[in-house]
Amino acid sequence: MKNTALITGATSGLGLSYAKYFASAGYDLILTGRRREIIQKNAETLQKRYHIKAEVLIVELSDPNGISQLLSFIRDRDIHVLVNNAGFGLKPFFADTPQEDIEKMLYLQILCVTQLTHCVLKGMLQRHDGIIINISSDGAFAVMPHNVLYSSTKLYILNFTEGLHTELVGTGVHVQAVCPGFIDSHFHENAGMHMDKNKKGLFGFRQPDDIVADAMKDFRKGKVVSIPDAGAKLIRFMGRFMPRKAFYKMSASFSAGVIKKKANTSASHK
Repeated sequence: MKNTALITGATSGLGLSYAKYFASAGYDLILTGRRREIIQKNAETLQKRYHIKAEVLIVELSDPNGISQLLSFIRDRDIHVLVNNAGFGLKPFFADTPQEDIEKMLYLQILCVTQLTHCVLKGMLQRHDGIIINISSDGAFAVMPHNVLYSSTKLYILNFTEGLHTELVGTGVHVQAVCPGFIDSHFHENAGMHMDKNKKGLFGFRQPDDIVADAMKDFRKGKVVSIPDAGAKLIRFMGRFMPRKAFYKMSASFSAGVIKKKANTSASHK
């Protein structure tokens, strides 16, 4: 019987890239997502290409009922790899964010990650073998305007993963937090953000397959925190060593620029 990898948010982007990575390594897959036609087609492609079994569960993990549905689906299953990837961004300032969106993000990026990890971890400990990969973000290192809630949940994921590592040393279960920068996926469009994905350089967009390849290279080296982008490494450095007053000033300047740009864009559409 083949080992099984459970990957949330596997319709596209990093989730799909992790699905391809573990399918190529011979793992059967359990994939979650919301766009049935797309994720089902991806599953069929992976099955044919890698001769593995790929199951699809259409579920809304930003809702407690959806989390319960997934937990019930995997309760009696041996999960050898868990990739907590499902996530979304929010465009408004925190004060303008609807309560419904706040709850969805907290459920998805804190409660879901925590409960899924807790569910699969017991079996992994019994087998003395397992991999848990939690997708954080460069935003975990330095929160910016329009990014307050998202960055805070990603910081939780980072701390949660590092804490787990300290508890799991010597158990055969290995964890990793991946903190990428800009990814060429549907993430920004889904959040209502319009980004220039042709931008190159330090903060340019990278392909999901390349990020996963770099992150898994770090995993094999035993790196608990993978920062696969030069820009993300710079943000971590600034978040750690930049004087806080200077950081706040930089954030305020950035915020003012965003507001001005938003106002100009709105005026141009009148």
